[in-house]
Amino acid sequence: MHSLNWSVPLRLALAVASVLPWLAFGQTNAPAAAGVSLLPGKGANLFPAGCNGEQTAPLGNYWDGVDADNDLHVTGGNSPVLNDAGRMVDTTMSSCPNFVDMNGDGLNDLVVSDTQGFLWIYTNSGEKGKPRFTTGTFVPTFIGWGAKIHICDWDGDGDNDVLFGTFYGDIGILENKGTRNQWLFTRRMGIPRYVDPTYGVDDPKDRVPVLMLGKQTMILGNYMSPWMTDWNKDGKPDLIVGEGTYSANSVRLLLNAGSRGKPLFLEDRMFYLCYGEGFEQLTPAVVDYNGDGLSDLIVGTRTGQIRLHKGTRKAIEGKDMVAAIRGTLAPAVLEFDGFVKIADKEVFGVMAFVYPCDWNEDGLFDLLLGSTKGKVYIAVNQGSRTEPKFPKAEPVKGTDTEKDMLAPAAWFGGIGRVFWENFIGGYCNSALLFSAEKELVLRAGGQPIRPVDGSYFMYFRYVHNYPGWTRNSLHYIMQLSSSSAPHVPGGRVIAPSGPLPLQIKRQYEFSFSSVIEGKPVTWSLWAHEIVKEGTENTAPVWEDRRISDTISPSGAWQKRTYRFKCPNTVQSNLNYNLFFRMPEGDVKFLLDNLSLKEIER
Repeated sequence: MHSLNWSVPLRLALAVASVLPWLAFGQTNAPAAAGVSLLPGKGANLFPAGCNGEQTAPLGNYWDGVDADNDLHVTGGNSPVLNDAGRMVDTTMSSCPNFVDMNGDGLNDLVVSDTQGFLWIYTNSGEKGKPRFTTGTFVPTFIGWGAKIHICDWDGDGDNDVLFGTFYGDIGILENKGTRNQWLFTRRMGIPRYVDPTYGVDDPKDRVPVLMLGKQTMILGNYMSPWMTDWNKDGKPDLIVGEGTYSANSVRLLLNAGSRGKPLFLEDRMFYLCYGEGFEQLTPAVVDYNGDGLSDLIVGTRTGQIRLHKGTRKAIEGKDMVAAIRGTLAPAVLEFDGFVKIADKEVFGVMAFVYPCDWNEDGLFDLLLGSTKGKVYIAVNQGSRTEPKFPKAEPVKGTDTEKDMLAPAAWFGGIGRVFWENFIGGYCNSALLFSAEKELVLRAGGQPIRPVDGSYFMYFRYVHNYPGWTRNSLHYIMQLSSSSAPHVPGGRVIAPSGPLPLQIKRQYEFSFSSVIEGKPVTWSLWAHEIVKEGTENTAPVWEDRRISDTISPSGAWQKRTYRFKCPNTVQSNLNYNLFFRMPEGDVKFLLDNLSLKEIER
């Protein structure tokens, strides 16, 4: 049933002058529609054709941790990486797999971090030497965009914890609060814990602890990649960290000056273990590569090469042995020994993350590989203990249960990333889908909902009961009226990527049809106008221009119509952006038949 057209009172908000946000999209379903060179005439729909919801793009549904090819596949995304020109460039990051026993059944399971800050656990249902996986379980907590992980018993209590490195340089510890047989990483898993040191969390007790260097937070670079190992064989866990900083990178060793259960790291026990030599995004792992009884280092890199640094006895021979064990002697810097080849190639995939393990339990180490596709690969060692060989790498298989979908083309779908002080719907991760649908039954036994017009309507919702957390006050859209908290669960933003050109003093009509389950959704047309041009000595003066209102819930399609005068005050023509802001908490939002037209001249 479709309701009659109706009009509502309009709230017009002209915000104070501010800085244009730097919008960082975690996922847009298709390239932005081309800019409009000529302003459409009266009565024409100002929405670019690609934003009407009728054009679609493939949407991989990976919320079971498996894709349509039955390959293990976690969600992906980009993070800012400093390039050789000194600019932060959005760069696709890699999945990070580990192979450890998470439930005490004697079989190693897969733990994978994705680029959006989720952990995924795939329980091994196979047998010794023959791993088998079906679907993955995502752990609803945030460890940072592009975080690198190492699963280890950090505190010596017999269960596996998560050591993770971040873009900002912190190394966090997600302690297992459960047992060896049943993991539980935190008691309040939905609360944002590690996002950005600048913003913190609402309750300091919820913050994930980070490693210290003496009395200061351990900050050695950015995109730190940690690995725990007893490097000097004194029975205590030491820390190896790879650095992602451009051109100033290295792998460092920090020898434990504390105890087995309470590691302590000091600046005078931190040493260079190997140098990046021009390679960046270093991800180290420890393995006896050539079977000589010494620990070697293999290091993934941004460009995809896996560097081998062979271990040496130099630091533990003769008179230096005691000093080396005590951690007061600098170990020998490991020399580069060549690249590890996978499938006879020096580069299997960029942003290399490699994890040595005995996959098939034949006594030879194999290599698990992350990828920028979000998949996980295994390269089985078909060489010997002294001469390993990896002639091929194959995707690890699972069972696809949540099928792929279609998404509205040229729309931002709600997954966003913190980018300095500005936000586009994202503070910490959320589990969501934004899809194009031909038919939908919202409630069991209910009538199917079909498009108001055309073949598709748009559908936003959270999945797995996890809306994540968002910064409440967003620069370009008003704070949620339902909450004054700094951060709220849910609160995501969806937006078409095409510009909406409005002319000064003209009258417009904005309309659409919607169905909402949950609290009201807010829409906003927003632009940034120059009201005073800059000079050689002064910066230009900007002011926000905004038209917005709230959409009340309804169980069936309801037409919404709003009329307003363009709020420009100086510029004759100004491109506006449209945002739909979701409410706090769970919501289901259906949208169709978008229109923005000039109605008077």
